[in-house]
Amino acid sequence: MNPRLFLKITFPVILGISIITLLLPRTIAGIYTVDVMLAALFAAFLLSLKVASSYERELKKVFLNLAFFILFVFFANLDLFWSWVFSLFGNLQYISLLVAGIAYIFLIRACMNILKITDLTTMHKKEWMVIFLMFILGNFIVAYFLLNYRIVFDTDVLTKILFRIVDNAIVIMLLPILFLYRKQSNKEKRESITFTIVVIGIIISTIGDYIFEIISKISYQELTNDFHTGTLLDSIYIFSYLLIALGLFVHLQYYNWTIKKIDIDKLDLTF
Repeated sequence: MNPRLFLKITFPVILGISIITLLLPRTIAGIYTVDVMLAALFAAFLLSLKVASSYERELKKVFLNLAFFILFVFFANLDLFWSWVFSLFGNLQYISLLVAGIAYIFLIRACMNILKITDLTTMHKKEWMVIFLMFILGNFIVAYFLLNYRIVFDTDVLTKILFRIVDNAIVIMLLPILFLYRKQSNKEKRESITFTIVVIGIIISTIGDYIFEIISKISYQELTNDFHTGTLLDSIYIFSYLLIALGLFVHLQYYNWTIKKIDIDKLDLTF
């Protein structure tokens, strides 16, 4: 199997799976949304663990941390998990933020492990420009929240602002990692497109809701209330989670597929 051909075939498939949630009746769209999200995240978690087992040292740590980041995102979408948490700790107001914080720690650690094995001196001006534009977008996302809502600076609002800042900081960190990993991989003749797909999926899942909020003019509170009901935002999340799982799957299979292709190419099929 040609990995790039496989990606070209499966990309429209995951896009279609994501769009289906918008076409379903409201009564079952929510169930479909949750089931597909959980399936994609659990598959991505297992795939990331499997990829980690095939590496050593820093790359092993990268995919282990990524796996546990995905696992906590899985928990965040699982009603049974929240029922267990609230039964154990009570209805604490900020328990969900603690879960999100743990997930972020794993993602940041994955980023730091990648930076240890990349050459930070090879960034080009165009790449720095992309990072700068992302920095501007990140500031706009925070400013949009401050300027478009009646803000009382209580703990809840300050926490939402903090998470917007952290989300944007993570994306700004992921962009140079994406550029540098691709260069390092090309230099070492190692595959990089699948890792790129994984990172793009993470970026979409991280700031997709903020961008959707700005474009749709729907308040973040309304978006939160409609989560898991089959909305366009749900469709975006499904797409991002499937993208992560797809990237990890092809990353895992890339070596085997490439070796088989080389073996077939070397066969003498003349008679």
